[in-house]
Amino acid sequence: MNKTKNILFALVICFLGGSALAQYNIDFGVKLGGSNYLGDIGGKEKTRRNFIWDMKLSQTNLVGGLYGRYKINGTFGVQASINFGKISGDDQLSENPGRFYRNLRFKNNILEFSARGEVYIFELNDVGNHGRYWVEMKTYAFGGLTVFHHNPKGQIYGDTEWYKLQPLQTEGVKYSNFGFGIPAGLGLYFTYKRKHRFGWEMAWTTTFTDYLDDISGFYVDPNELGSELAVSLANQTALITDDNNILASYAPPSDNNIGKRGDPTHNDSYLYTTFSYGYVIRGRSNFYTQNYGWLTGRKKTVRKVRAKF
Repeated sequence: MNKTKNILFALVICFLGGSALAQYNIDFGVKLGGSNYLGDIGGKEKTRRNFIWDMKLSQTNLVGGLYGRYKINGTFGVQASINFGKISGDDQLSENPGRFYRNLRFKNNILEFSARGEVYIFELNDVGNHGRYWVEMKTYAFGGLTVFHHNPKGQIYGDTEWYKLQPLQTEGVKYSNFGFGIPAGLGLYFTYKRKHRFGWEMAWTTTFTDYLDDISGFYVDPNELGSELAVSLANQTALITDDNNILASYAPPSDNNIGKRGDPTHNDSYLYTTFSYGYVIRGRSNFYTQNYGWLTGRKKTVRKVRAKF
């Protein structure tokens, strides 16, 4: 019975990670790079466009984090990471007149925990073909799930103070500081002398909220907002416009305008582009080698003890 259990356990090990228990299966380290945002505020000369086509590089911020990777086999792996990044946007940087005269701005710090699966697409075991196998390269694609905490802040035009926007409900909507997202992207890494792993990756996270920037739909009646501060932060068009500059694309309610403030048809997303350094943990466990090495052609080692008389 015990032998049967051992065989079944060994088969599970082989199925889930026969080579995961082999060398170079675990690495952990740090990430550092830049973060960008795609949402309603800022952007380029047109109205909101998907992916990077509406991204303002001048609003790139820093992101950093810690990660751990576990290679299941030569094709699949999993990674978990904790990242802290900042995103921001400003209508005053947009070439689109409607956005420019809407005159809103925000910043938001995001703390995320991300878990994902990796698929290794291409590998080169001897970069440079020197015959020493000192440098290994892998490229991969990934996708997973992110849980994050965020706290958007806004600023009144001409002021230096930043205010937390979520409690003010500037659109009359109560949303959560916690959210979920789906990260997906591409990456590569080089392993030097089987110990040091240097990598690069681009992770695009599509979220399930449209309020990373506190903007989603339409202006609300100022009388329905809870404070003068909320009124001031919700509508700032009059601070820089005159009668000739107010445009219907993003403007407060009027006789000919329903008061569009954002684009409720698309959720917000953000992009992390990072470089990483990791340290590789090598070798099989003694438990695996002694008990299940026969599955990979390794004989179980039996220590002989010389009897004393």
